[in-house]
Amino acid sequence: MTSPLRDPAVLAAVLDSAIADLADIAFVVDIEGTVIAANKTLLARSGLSRDDAMGQSFLDIIHGEDRTITSEHLNRALQGEVAAFRIVRTLNEEAQYVSDVTLHPVRDGDDVVAVLGTARDVTEAVTVARERESAEELLQIAGRMAGFGGWSMDATDRVLRLSDEARTILAIAPDAEIVLGALLDAQPSRTRDELRGAMRECLEEGRGFDLQLNIVTITGSQVVARILGRPERDHTGAVARALGAIWDVTEVEAEKAKLVELEERLTIALNTISDGIMFLDRDWIFTFANPRALELTGKSEAELLGKSYWEAFPESEGSEWEQTYRRALETGARQQVRSLDENRDTWFDITAYPTASGLALYVRDVTEDELTRQRMVANQRRLSDQARLLDASRDSMIVRGLDHRVQYWNRAATELYGWDAGEAIGQPITALIFDDTTAFDNATAAVLRDGFWSGALEQRDRNGRPLVVDSRWQLVLDESGEPSAIFAVNSDITEQQKAEEARLRAQRMESLGTLAGGIAHDLNNVLTPILMSVQLLTRRAHDSDERQILDGMEAAVKRGADMIRQVLAFARGVEGRRIRVTISDLLDDLIVYARNALPKEITVTIEHDVADGDTMGDPTQLLQVLINLVTNAKDAMPEGGQVRIRARRVSIDEQYRSVSHSASPGEYLTIEVEDDGFGMPPDVVAKVFEPFFTTKEPGRGTGLGLASSLAIVRSHGGFMQVYSEEGNGTKFQVALPVAEGGEVSRPPEIAVEERAPRGGGELILVVDDEPMIVKVTTQTLESHGYRVVTARNGQEAIDLVDRGEHDIDLVLTDMMMPVMDGAAASAYLEHHHPEIPIVAMSGLNSHGSAKRAVGMGIARFLPKPFTTSLLLTTVAETLRGIPLDLELEHEL
Repeated sequence: MTSPLRDPAVLAAVLDSAIADLADIAFVVDIEGTVIAANKTLLARSGLSRDDAMGQSFLDIIHGEDRTITSEHLNRALQGEVAAFRIVRTLNEEAQYVSDVTLHPVRDGDDVVAVLGTARDVTEAVTVARERESAEELLQIAGRMAGFGGWSMDATDRVLRLSDEARTILAIAPDAEIVLGALLDAQPSRTRDELRGAMRECLEEGRGFDLQLNIVTITGSQVVARILGRPERDHTGAVARALGAIWDVTEVEAEKAKLVELEERLTIALNTISDGIMFLDRDWIFTFANPRALELTGKSEAELLGKSYWEAFPESEGSEWEQTYRRALETGARQQVRSLDENRDTWFDITAYPTASGLALYVRDVTEDELTRQRMVANQRRLSDQARLLDASRDSMIVRGLDHRVQYWNRAATELYGWDAGEAIGQPITALIFDDTTAFDNATAAVLRDGFWSGALEQRDRNGRPLVVDSRWQLVLDESGEPSAIFAVNSDITEQQKAEEARLRAQRMESLGTLAGGIAHDLNNVLTPILMSVQLLTRRAHDSDERQILDGMEAAVKRGADMIRQVLAFARGVEGRRIRVTISDLLDDLIVYARNALPKEITVTIEHDVADGDTMGDPTQLLQVLINLVTNAKDAMPEGGQVRIRARRVSIDEQYRSVSHSASPGEYLTIEVEDDGFGMPPDVVAKVFEPFFTTKEPGRGTGLGLASSLAIVRSHGGFMQVYSEEGNGTKFQVALPVAEGGEVSRPPEIAVEERAPRGGGELILVVDDEPMIVKVTTQTLESHGYRVVTARNGQEAIDLVDRGEHDIDLVLTDMMMPVMDGAAASAYLEHHHPEIPIVAMSGLNSHGSAKRAVGMGIARFLPKPFTTSLLLTTVAETLRGIPLDLELEHEL
């Protein structure tokens, strides 16, 4: 069974109880040399509190000069010996005394578990003994006790006699003659006068003395000496001699001076410390208060010192402060309390230290600290509330340091970017969500300069999906006003951006349509007389070279007209006949074109599983789209490659529609044209469907091919998409709705007469504001057997007809003219002269123009620019009354 004395706490408690009431100093140290018990006498003599003494090394609390001898005797005691010795003992800087020390080993069985020490104060006893022995026989005492010297002087011869110790003190050699006069003359005048007077009174009046003087030795050094003297009488009662002792107290006085200086410093420190210090004795009486304590309590010395705690602070009776002080006195342990003095509206932090005489109170004004703490608690609570709100936000919120490492990442940021907060915090923001940091760097510079920045940024999520965010950045300042972080709020506007781009593109297309409509009429008016003139000249030309030149001019004019039609098709949409088109037939026509038009370095493969798949549309227009895509694929592979054409049936749902805004849910036939070419960067892909945008060399492309293809596909209810990576080829996808319902018959081919019909002298009224068109049209009609009269606008035409001067057989009128346009003139003539047929001409052409013309009372419609053959055929058929087949409307 383990002895309870093995437990340090039990051992300390037992020994502390044993030594508690001893009058002598008593203490206990453990085998490590640490103080584990000290009685009240030690604490009272040393001025140490119990907390200060407990746990300290025993050797650390004694005077430095005594540590070596004390350590030796302590080791003896720990080895089991009883060690006794005398030292001049310093327990702290305030107390020093001579004591006899005894160290007793404390055993548990054969083992020494501690050392019990006692120290008896023999300072007073030693002093009394020394004085008594000096009085009895100072010379003997001086010989026995080091540091004391004896002296004597006969009353008759006045010769000074010194012991060896006295000679040592005065630096007089043992065999040297003592000359009293020379010794006295060497002393300061004050010392000399006091010594002479004291010796005279002792020898002549029998009066003893006790002096402490500054003595100059024979060698000139100075010592502080205590000199005692008394008379010795003979049998007659007369003074026979004076005798006494001399004691070198130089070191003692030096120590006293140090203690005085230390006390002064301690007093200054206590009185100048920034916190309050107060002492309460065990009767709860205030014995000390420094100036700061008086200031903090609002008391004067008279109101505090000598007063009890309850007299000075009656409002504190039963308070938390009083309870803390009582607890400190009862437990002997340091206690601390922080509380508000409501009378002074001040927070105090008071620490009570138990001492031998009562309590030492350390008082601090912590009002600012407490208010700061309360603000921090409130701020933390507010931050917690804000953090919950931030996590509830649908916007991504990110805080990053000036080193761009993430410090905060809310839940919405996780949902947007795919990174958890634990993964994102501490990482560079650029590595997480940016590919190109140019815009990021510019925005950072702006927010550091202006304190705020907002704008759109291109980012990516964890899987590399491109994002566009509306970002608002705020510079965060620290308490000193210096930038410390950047707070960013990011709203995902990727889909909105796509929708906005589509809206802007639609606006551009609408603007382009308005522009195209305006220029198309003017350009067609320019091309019409050129085309008709070339055809007239061709008929008259007999030289083959001339015919070749004129044929080239006619082809160029028709090419110009075709370009105008492409512009209108893109800008205003494409109308055309709608019949059931079998995709496999369309692909067969495409492969024929591809094999004939593509170089042998390019191979074409077609695969499809939609042999019976049909769509409703214009086969010519759809073939034009596919040919355009194959041609672009060829241009992307100048050194050869492979073109892969795939057709399949797909189902488009709402989820896919969210990616492709132009698609409506339903069944589609898709045709993909993919090449192995050099591909396109993202900025080119974004513009590829814009009109007049081309990557080809000047003169090799109009920039309208893909734009018009997109217009054709959209007019068929479909959509187009492009996928391309620079260096990895390009794939275009055309999606067309699957045909629903019954068959739609394919119309018969339009029969065009090989030879233009001639007139029989009929009178034609030509109405146009373009003189060249009027001139060429007149020449053409007159050269083919017609008579012609002309007008420059609708009003002139009406006036001419109403006058009845001419028997008009047919009116050929332009639709857009100043003063009165063709529509108004036609309506008037239809109402007032319904017998006269009207043929309308216009440079603004679209499918359905003839239907609209008939609705205005117009018999036929001629789209500008038109050929001579088409003009003559239209006039002849109108005069003969052949009805117009609206499904076979002629177009250039």
